[in-house]
Amino acid sequence: ALHYPSASAAPDSAEPLSSTRISEVIRVGVETGKLHYAVLPLIGHLTGRRLGLLVHLTGNDFREKFDKVWVAQTAGIMRINGRWKRVPIKTNASMTFFVLHEFLKEIGFIDWAVAQEENFIFPGLMKLKDPSKSGSSYMQRLFEKAGVVDDRREVFHSLRGGNIEDMRDAKVDSRDRKLQAGHQIGADEHELYGFRSIPEKRAREIARMPLNADIDFTVFKGLDFDRLAREEG
Repeated sequence: ALHYPSASAAPDSAEPLSSTRISEVIRVGVETGKLHYAVLPLIGHLTGRRLGLLVHLTGNDFREKFDKVWVAQTAGIMRINGRWKRVPIKTNASMTFFVLHEFLKEIGFIDWAVAQEENFIFPGLMKLKDPSKSGSSYMQRLFEKAGVVDDRREVFHSLRGGNIEDMRDAKVDSRDRKLQAGHQIGADEHELYGFRSIPEKRAREIARMPLNADIDFTVFKGLDFDRLAREEG
């Protein structure tokens, strides 16, 4: 008989999270009083970007691309603990800007992030040896604390998939959905023409996408992001 190690098995595919579970994750995250627990699930849910990129954001990565439409875009390389390192991106498409939902501006997070300038948004995570891996472990710990413990298919990556589904439901163009999520736009010659970034009209649509009414976002109103960052360490 042949025996294969569990590590050789195909990875489980992420499954969608219910609105109730997302609400519980963000509630518990805010209650921890730490910035990465409070904000990372929200940004993941609203942008669809990978966790490894989000934890490496600095204040200088945020800018107002179009009138009242804010975006974030990594420079691709940064100085971490005195050494220059590349941001852990999966594809070159991850280097494009992604749109920030206007809710992040409404709660004051974008203004706070911009004020950090060259500093990291999640300073506590960036002090660790492997910020991306640690961020993933912390998020899994948060999900478990929020009661998401049935299996390992409902994970932070589920928020990314959920955002893509939300964009599809909102009739966001397929090409713009890929650009927002940081996916390659494909090898089709026609699709490769034009700017390889989201145009103003589509960016505005993404920034103003309706929030899921079944998710409780009120926990983010009135947060003190300076205090949350200090508690993160």
